[in-house]
Amino acid sequence: MQSNLLFLIQEQMNGLPESEKKIAATILADPAAVIQMNATSLALKAGSSSAAVIRFCHSIGLAGFTQLKLNLSADSHSIQEKLYSEIQPNEELEQIKKKFLLQTHHVFKETNQSLSSKRVAEATAWINESTVIYTYGVGASHLVALDLQQKFSRIGKSVTCSQDQHLLATSMSVATKDAVFFAVSNSGEKQEVIALMRIAKDLGIRTISLTKESDNTLSRLADIPLKTANTHEAPLRSGATASLLAQMYAVDLLFYDFATKYYQRTIENLEKSKSAIRKLTQYLEQDAERSRPAQTEN
Repeated sequence: MQSNLLFLIQEQMNGLPESEKKIAATILADPAAVIQMNATSLALKAGSSSAAVIRFCHSIGLAGFTQLKLNLSADSHSIQEKLYSEIQPNEELEQIKKKFLLQTHHVFKETNQSLSSKRVAEATAWINESTVIYTYGVGASHLVALDLQQKFSRIGKSVTCSQDQHLLATSMSVATKDAVFFAVSNSGEKQEVIALMRIAKDLGIRTISLTKESDNTLSRLADIPLKTANTHEAPLRSGATASLLAQMYAVDLLFYDFATKYYQRTIENLEKSKSAIRKLTQYLEQDAERSRPAQTEN
């Protein structure tokens, strides 16, 4: 798979100084052309300086301009196919699939680097010790909170997930100190999530956050900040799709870490959950059968 240098540039571009931002924009506009340039010609085209080109390379974690060109050359096939561009009008589905596969691989790889194993282990221990887990997210992050509820409730944990902030605030106010509040926000700046996080902190409840890799308010407030890849937000929100996948991937990793550490209990509870679903299906089929009108014989 590719080194995904252009995705990294997209993600870090907004945090760069203006002189380096011009370099980034020029590379993103025509990466194939940059492969044939030297540092001076790139600086000239960007309206910047050769020194800014070198600083830019260092800012994105490269040794220098030579490594930049080598990484772009390694991505030349994807660059030629325009796999780093946003979805275009009337684009073929096969091309969209290639773009999404490339971005998804990059997001999962970056999340593996951003998601601290030590932090995940700490979160796993708190979840194991908790009497109840409260979880909250807005928009797409609410889906992640629901996913966390679905996974951990099936293995015996009491999980409350609601979009009603008043319900969560009042429920947490009478919770025991070993309760956990798990806040989900890709940006880490959603005011609704931050407000509930502050309430949980005031109540002495243990707090975990799940945000992108950045210096954000929610992760600074949390006792245990879990972080995923810092995905680039594109006009058609493919970045939001990628961030949702990254968050769900992080919840999966947290669940698997819990399952492997408390393996026997997890297996037993999952079997009980499956048995309950089988019984539910059986009863529903019986009720449906009884409700069918009797067929009259000719």
